[in-house]
Amino acid sequence: MSDTHLEIERTYDLPEGGDLPDLIGVGGILQSDRQDPFELEATYWDTERYDLVAARVTVRRRTGGPDAGWHIKRAASDTVRHEQHFPLTDDADTVPDEVLAALFTERRGRRLRPVVRITTTRTVTRLLDEDGDQIAELADDTVRAQRLDDDAPETPRTWREVEVETVGGVDEQIAHELFAALDGRFAAVGAGPAAVSSKLARGLAGAPAPRLHTEEKPDKGTAARALTKRLRKLRTALLDQQAALRDPGAAATADLRETASTALGIAAVLGSYRPAFAPTEELDRAAAAADAFAVVTARAALAEYLVERLPRASTPAQDALVDAMTRERILASTRERRADAVRDVVAFLHSEPFLELLDALDDAVERPQPTAWALRSPKHVAQDVSAVEKPRVRDLVHDAVADEDAEVAVVEREAAALAATEHAWTATLRARMAMDVLGDDAFPHALWKRIGNAAEVLTERVRSLHALEQLRVNAGIAERGGEGTFGYGVLAGDRVRLAEQSYDEAVHTLNRV
Repeated sequence: MSDTHLEIERTYDLPEGGDLPDLIGVGGILQSDRQDPFELEATYWDTERYDLVAARVTVRRRTGGPDAGWHIKRAASDTVRHEQHFPLTDDADTVPDEVLAALFTERRGRRLRPVVRITTTRTVTRLLDEDGDQIAELADDTVRAQRLDDDAPETPRTWREVEVETVGGVDEQIAHELFAALDGRFAAVGAGPAAVSSKLARGLAGAPAPRLHTEEKPDKGTAARALTKRLRKLRTALLDQQAALRDPGAAATADLRETASTALGIAAVLGSYRPAFAPTEELDRAAAAADAFAVVTARAALAEYLVERLPRASTPAQDALVDAMTRERILASTRERRADAVRDVVAFLHSEPFLELLDALDDAVERPQPTAWALRSPKHVAQDVSAVEKPRVRDLVHDAVADEDAEVAVVEREAAALAATEHAWTATLRARMAMDVLGDDAFPHALWKRIGNAAEVLTERVRSLHALEQLRVNAGIAERGGEGTFGYGVLAGDRVRLAEQSYDEAVHTLNRV
């Protein structure tokens, strides 16, 4: 069992032997209560590549003091951290499974090893208001850090720092106003906000850490610069979204369409701009993983759409003909479908291909090595992308709206039509997102707009086909149970109209792509 809380603090560098500033009168601080010194022992863990440090995450096993145990800290900024506590275990050489599970994404599935041992002699001063209620806590720390890698120096690194942490529940804005007021008092004694606020980061100074090695951004004005910028944004969004989906409480309200958009955006960059990246098997696998992830999240987005839209017709007159039981049955079945889709997405998040995709994103964002093809202007790169994507999209859309083969059984025809439409849909969305990376200044505006129109038309068609499939299943269940099916027929008729309309629009759009 773990507990999580928000930690808002600021760290100051204080000269060895220097005096603490007088903080009385700052931010409502009118009293102070200095405690006896005590000692903390903490061992910090990371992967061989230092994936956790690169992700601004620390994990440690701490003994001594009031909060002994296993701690995970995720930095939201230099002063705000989300801290998760787990019980202290007797085995100091093994990370508990619960901690490993909570770090699965950040450690990229890799094992953890001890990297730094830090001993802190801490003197705490409680900062109080006029009523004796605590406003913040000041921790005056003398720190000794010993790296544990093979190249570690024999002599531990030592320094002194002061941490001021606000009490729980304080608004972030108020906390930062307090820190701003404290800055002046600390400056008066020759102290200032620490250049490095993490004990772990200081303790690791000089360690051989592959993930901490970065490359310069590609030159401005090149397609490579735009691709790197887009992947950085997509990676940030993906890490936030996957964290929400892994949390059973948050997954119920997660925006699956946002996740699908992020996945498709990554697939667009790694697929449509494949020549921009090194021709390695690792990148090929990552691009394939991005495509697979786009498919599974697109299905989840469709499931979410059906929950919101399928129980109701598109017009008030038609909607009034749908009885409450029919609506309730549809809502229950679409919610179950959404839950199944979320489980499929979460299963992918725990897969090896997803971890390989994250590794590829890390390299592309932190250590870009663009090819000569990518170092050209966006307009020149866009010409090459258009030459591939335009006929590809046109052929797939043609397959999706082709005349049906009367020799094939109805069920097989419908399944084939749905599969072809889904394929054309995801490919067209991907092509449009690929164009968005460089913008319509690079791509011909007419093509950019027509691909977008095709994506919108196919989105409506796929939604209608899935809605009809869901209604057919629900109506069959109702009929076998002796229930009325009129409401299902009303909703199905509405969706047939939308499907036929989207079919006609797709044929028209095909001729313009």
